[in-house]
Amino acid sequence: MSTAKSGASAKKKPKRMNPVKRTFMVIGATLLSLLLVIIITGSIIAAALTVYIFQFQDSSDIDIDLYSLEMDYTTVIYAYDKSGNPVEIQTLSRGADRKPVSIEQVPQYVQDAFVYIEDERFYEHAGVDWKRTFSAVINEMTGMFGYTFGGSTITQQLIKNVTGDQDQTWERKMREIFRASNIEKYCTKADILQAYLNYISFGGNCAGVQAAANKYFGKDVSELTIAEAACLAAIPKSPERLNPFSEYIDDDGLDGKGRNEERRKLVLKAMLDNGAISEDQYDEAIDTVLVFRDPNAPSDDENSLVDDGVQSYFVDMVIRDVTYKLMDEYGIDYDEARIRLYNGGYKIYSTVDIEMQKAVEDKFADYTTFSAEVLANPPHAAFVAMDYMGNILAIVGDVGEKPISDSWNYATREPRQPGSCIKPITSYGYAVENDIIHWSTIFTDKPITIKDNKAPGGERQWPQNYSNRWSYGGYFTFQALQRSLNTIPAQLIEMEGPTNVYNFLQSRFHITTLTPYDADLAPLSVGALSDGILLTELVAAYQVFGNLGKYYEPTSFSMVIDPTGNAIFQNTYKPVQALDKDTAYVMNKLLATVIEEQTVGTGRAAKLPTKKLIGKTGTSQNWGDIAFVGCTPDYVSGVWYGYDDRSQSVQNTYYGSAQLWKNIFGDIAEAGPVTNFPSDANVEEHYYCANTGLIASGNCPTGSIGYYKPSNVPPVCTACGARPSTTVATTQPQTEAQAQAAQTTAAQTTAAQSIAAE
Repeated sequence: MSTAKSGASAKKKPKRMNPVKRTFMVIGATLLSLLLVIIITGSIIAAALTVYIFQFQDSSDIDIDLYSLEMDYTTVIYAYDKSGNPVEIQTLSRGADRKPVSIEQVPQYVQDAFVYIEDERFYEHAGVDWKRTFSAVINEMTGMFGYTFGGSTITQQLIKNVTGDQDQTWERKMREIFRASNIEKYCTKADILQAYLNYISFGGNCAGVQAAANKYFGKDVSELTIAEAACLAAIPKSPERLNPFSEYIDDDGLDGKGRNEERRKLVLKAMLDNGAISEDQYDEAIDTVLVFRDPNAPSDDENSLVDDGVQSYFVDMVIRDVTYKLMDEYGIDYDEARIRLYNGGYKIYSTVDIEMQKAVEDKFADYTTFSAEVLANPPHAAFVAMDYMGNILAIVGDVGEKPISDSWNYATREPRQPGSCIKPITSYGYAVENDIIHWSTIFTDKPITIKDNKAPGGERQWPQNYSNRWSYGGYFTFQALQRSLNTIPAQLIEMEGPTNVYNFLQSRFHITTLTPYDADLAPLSVGALSDGILLTELVAAYQVFGNLGKYYEPTSFSMVIDPTGNAIFQNTYKPVQALDKDTAYVMNKLLATVIEEQTVGTGRAAKLPTKKLIGKTGTSQNWGDIAFVGCTPDYVSGVWYGYDDRSQSVQNTYYGSAQLWKNIFGDIAEAGPVTNFPSDANVEEHYYCANTGLIASGNCPTGSIGYYKPSNVPPVCTACGARPSTTVATTQPQTEAQAQAAQTTAAQTTAAQSIAAE
């Protein structure tokens, strides 16, 4: 017993700590912890300052100009609908689908939703929220808040995302802090918030609040409700988990919509707590059942010019044209300009007529448009239509379905021989402009003599007509053009001087594919050019015959706006007077006979039921290239077809060029009200003598109406001795002998107005 008692007494009772002492010890430990935190934080700040002083103060690493950042924005191409409103037809991006929007277009409650969930003191700090930063550091070290949160401000998040600087190091964090502070010195809060809202990810390929509004709700950002704004603001914290279209099911059984709804409530509460919305607005937004856009719905509407992801020929052309414009504007090479185009967030306003483009594409997809039979080896083809201000309205670059984006375009990238289509802008155009010929100048269908070392005697007779013969008959100017005789243009070029005509063609019609070798008889008279002409440039040249001589540079876009809203290019549509208006009007009347003469006019197959049409056919040697350019009062357009192997003929396999043009464009050209070409009051109508081509006198037996420049009206005929017939219908000298005699008489009367003039 005594032993047990002794053992018990050996155990000492624990001493109870004085409560006051215990309290002081807890306080001391807490203060010590806080001191350690302060010391650690101070060390971090000191380290940061050291890093800044020794590594960054002279470094461009912290010098980020928000205004010059390549933000990887999505470029948008627009067209104008029939009401004159711009509609989106194509987006361009190399990464995310990001459509820039100005801060003024973003409703205040949308801005507030992002600010108060991501950075509630955004408008108070100078790039870094030191209170939040210290709290994040303490929480990281102690876990005292029970959950993790970041200390980055909106400015810091923008820096991290834009620069791609994701290193998990203190050095990166300090660099981010200094960058944020630096940006806030030079940029306003509105600038920073605008960049942030345009840059942040919203899941998948979607970036920026404008693209997100369209993706999830099919709306413009300006149309979002408060509930929808909260939905979008909930996403950036974890875009792949919190976007409503996420199909991932988490451990709580929630999909993207469920997870988004939970965080959306936090966004709305933060907006309420900060006075961004009222209680009533909060309650309404909480109760709102969001209606999302079908995630499987195509992004393009009925205005889209994209089929299964393949860009149209028109979109391809816009991309190329704007790329070259950026090269000129910024002095950069093609590759850099292309990157800038796809990343720069430009708004490009194209000139395309959406309905016309689709109609022409449908025609080119149907092989029966080109041939009555399906050919095993169909030729290539191209078509261009524009208005009389050079705005390209439709373009297709080949037959059949377009295989890929940026496929070869035979209208914009393939110079081809224009054949007789060149005659109105060379031999006839030059001669009428310079008063060398007039409507009823008489020519003899005969060849000229050219040098040919391979021919006997070193000379030969050239050129052949389509008929492979020379009639030696007399033809008026309009008859030679409507029949597309080759001999008369050759005679004209020889007389005018090839160099003069070459300079005329180059300076007046802006053909970029000419070479010095084209200053010769064959290229200028029958279109046998060294490289050929682009269809776009050939069609643009014909503008002058439908608008009294004015030439507008062909264009696929009217305006380009950068992400800041500045127009870096805007078409002023300043014409060049390529032809005297009197010349242009006379040529218009001459080209009308090519269509209207229903017996021998080479373009008669293109004639429209009600609409006026002028134009010219063209065929290269051996039918390797076939073309037609036609002008109505509304449009100027052209078609070409042929094989890559230019020696391969399309004769007897395809419709003639005039008929093909009508197959493609006839219905479009015929639509709408009947209008007239602009007239020229200066041009005079006169009866001319059918024998001499001079102004008919009372003694001329037959004649017809011709159109004459006031500077080149022929004299009155004195060669005829009989009175004129009451019916004025004869348009060609009656016999070869009469034609030759008339030509001689006309030459003697007015040498300057006849081909016989020297």
